[in-house]
Amino acid sequence: MTELILILIIMALIMEIVDSSLGMMYGTLLSPILVGYGFKPILVVPAILLSQAVGGIGGTISHHRFENADFNGLTRDTKIMLAMAIPGLLVVLLGVFAAVNIPKLWVEIYIGILVVVMSVLCLSPIRYRFAWWKHYAIGILAAFNKALTGGGFGPVTSTGGIIGGLESKISIATTTYAEVIICLASFIAYIFFYGSVNMVFVCLLCFGAIIGGVIGPYISSKINHRVLRILVGVLGVMSGIWLLLKVINI
Repeated sequence: MTELILILIIMALIMEIVDSSLGMMYGTLLSPILVGYGFKPILVVPAILLSQAVGGIGGTISHHRFENADFNGLTRDTKIMLAMAIPGLLVVLLGVFAAVNIPKLWVEIYIGILVVVMSVLCLSPIRYRFAWWKHYAIGILAAFNKALTGGGFGPVTSTGGIIGGLESKISIATTTYAEVIICLASFIAYIFFYGSVNMVFVCLLCFGAIIGGVIGPYISSKINHRVLRILVGVLGVMSGIWLLLKVINI
């Protein structure tokens, strides 16, 4: 039992360090890993959502502290976060409802292909111009993914933010902030539709996630913008391909 507790805390810690430093992978990897470990999805998904929200709060504070983004009031960076989060809230209920009505195979194929395509665009030498409509669209798409599976938000918003014309550090920081709102809304929706959750399980993940959320942004602050963009793109491609390979059982 003690071993299992440590495993859950360490997994959440590592995944949140990666997530808050590169803007993805907490739910995208941790959710299927826990399900593969034998936990039921109905237990895993809400725990992922709440623990990532808790880790994201620490991550957002740290991103601001290390000057990866400026969230002191209604700044441009805060508005970018809201441009993704507010439209995303509108589709959270749709995503939670769809989670029990769309075959899991098709959901994973869709997210895998989407993440690979956006990550390849992120890696391309093209420099994108900033446009608000891009961030509205990214928020809607990513929030639907998050509510549907517990993952798929970060890879879309982190790469999508760069495609939308943001610097890598700002894209990662605004993703971390937006995920707090989307994860909390999705968690509340799950409680409404499916009832109670195992709070011991949730708290173990939260403990690891909040520590990781403090560490990750410091790592981001020390990495060059160009290198960070490449890391985000490569990690996105890897996560998309990994998801597709998992679907076909390779």
